[in-house]
Amino acid sequence: MVNLKRDLIRCDVRQVERTVLDPWNTPTAAFVRPQVGYQVGHPSAHGGFGFELMDRQEYYDSVHPQTIAFEMAREIVRILTDVAHPGKERLKSQSRGALFPQVLILVQDYIATRVDYRGCHPCEVGLQTYTQRIIGLLVAGILPDVEQGEAPLLPRLNRYKPIGSTGSVHFKTVKSVQVIQASHLNFVACDTNSWEQAAVFQLEKLAKDDLVLCYARNDHLEFNIPYDFYGNPHVYEPDFIIKLTNRINIILEIKGQSREETDAKHQAARRWISAVNHWGKLGVWEFLVCRDSQLLGQELAHFCSKPYS
Repeated sequence: MVNLKRDLIRCDVRQVERTVLDPWNTPTAAFVRPQVGYQVGHPSAHGGFGFELMDRQEYYDSVHPQTIAFEMAREIVRILTDVAHPGKERLKSQSRGALFPQVLILVQDYIATRVDYRGCHPCEVGLQTYTQRIIGLLVAGILPDVEQGEAPLLPRLNRYKPIGSTGSVHFKTVKSVQVIQASHLNFVACDTNSWEQAAVFQLEKLAKDDLVLCYARNDHLEFNIPYDFYGNPHVYEPDFIIKLTNRINIILEIKGQSREETDAKHQAARRWISAVNHWGKLGVWEFLVCRDSQLLGQELAHFCSKPYS
């Protein structure tokens, strides 16, 4: 967002990761019992106080969903303008006035279409754990509106080593290894007993079927994508890099159980894909999350049907 000139943005909200409210991790109510001093013995032996229901009804009554959307939009605009105009308060003020209506529409669209409330009160989305997540996802999903004259998003490269290569991968390991053929590397070091082996088996088979030209496990390749999670910087290291026979490059993530930061990683990868494709010096790139290695061939075949440009 550092090159915004007209303060025009776009975001495909349908491509932004969903948010699911989880009352198991953020309980909405609890029964509590007051006590004074120390108690010895079984709790049933101590009477005098009944259980009281503690919930968030007072919070629900005092907050309107529209207020939550406004606060999210305000924070997103603050992040965008702080990055675009560091130390320039006049430009920040001008940009905020132009960006806020656009961002508010995106936030309202996301809350209406990409949040699974699972029966929770609509104001639950205003809890910090959810607002920080949504803000992070939308900041990563917002792009300059190139069609309206904004400069495209471009990748941020390591100035000392802008382009990596499998030719520099050479390391020792005590892990079990899998022999591979359709790669510039001779082995894949396995962290688990199954998923790397299953992915390698499918990729080798797809290479024989002329769908995959070559691939490499992202191990010591130093290929990582920066992302923010709850406001803290992290780096995401995808599992594989694949080149298809039609020359399209695939960032492949083999995903089993999702963790809390998984969606932030995937959103950052899609943002990187958009930037590197606009840059145009490394060919065409796509991002694929595979949750069942048996379906990997079918999912990669979808990209093989696309023409290379």
